Amino acid sequence: MTKAVNFVLLFTLCSLMFKVHATNLVVESFNIRYDNPADAPNAWPDRQQLVYAHLNTLQPDVLGLQEVLHHQLNWLSEQLPDYDYIGVGRDDGVTAGEFVPLFYNKNTLTKLDGGNFWLSETPQIAGSIGWQAHLPRVASWGHFEKNGSDFFVFNVHFSHVSDVARQKSAAFLLTHIPAIAGSKPVILLGDFNMLHNSAAYKTLTTGPLLPLTDTAILANAEGVGTYNGFAAGERERIDYIFISKGLRSSSYRTYQLSVGGVYISDHFPISTVISLPSKS
Repeated sequence: MTKAVNFVLLFTLCSLMFKVHATNLVVESFNIRYDNPADAPNAWPDRQQLVYAHLNTLQPDVLGLQEVLHHQLNWLSEQLPDYDYIGVGRDDGVTAGEFVPLFYNKNTLTKLDGGNFWLSETPQIAGSIGWQAHLPRVASWGHFEKNGSDFFVFNVHFSHVSDVARQKSAAFLLTHIPAIAGSKPVILLGDFNMLHNSAAYKTLTTGPLLPLTDTAILANAEGVGTYNGFAAGERERIDYIFISKGLRSSSYRTYQLSVGGVYISDHFPISTVISLPSKS
């Protein structure tokens, strides 16, 4: 009897310790589509409340957005008072052009550091264009802590016109991210404008310096497309959440949302739950 009681107590203690040390993050990537009146009936004013309703329902710890113009950023910030963000406009490093803002929940995360760089040969020069990309491509990153475990998140939007730019951007990230994050856990997310059989994808998932894992593959959800183009039909998966060694992922999901024929965006948002390693 005593042995049985001791076993139950030990099991309960271990369970409690696991609950204390388990640190999970809800992470989302979402290209909200820039405000373009020509998108009607899917223009930003027609769907911004749908965007807000989704974000307010999910309430992720970390939210990487793409194609956000400054006035859209201001509106989202007003609607999401529990969040702050890291990000700058890609054209001038201030407010001009697309943001890829990294929103984080101030109630669940502590921001330790953050910054921005450009996907180019001169990553610290605002507005710089790299590798046949045609347009500047900015990345925003943050160093956060939750329950004593710290980690880095990088948010990107790769070129939509150049395979060379995408592959070079992927190779650049595999050296630039470790220069910032060291050996800490890394989450890389965004709109990569690449398919899973592309050279850029292979570069990201086979790099020796920073081996990354596609969370959709872990969930057997690689067949679910993310780009819809505001239309029904076949969809390509070009949005990703990658994790580095030591992180675990579960509950991956693609949100195929539309109401009354109005799509939430020309991309569907994706999310996953990521388990951070326990603090030793």
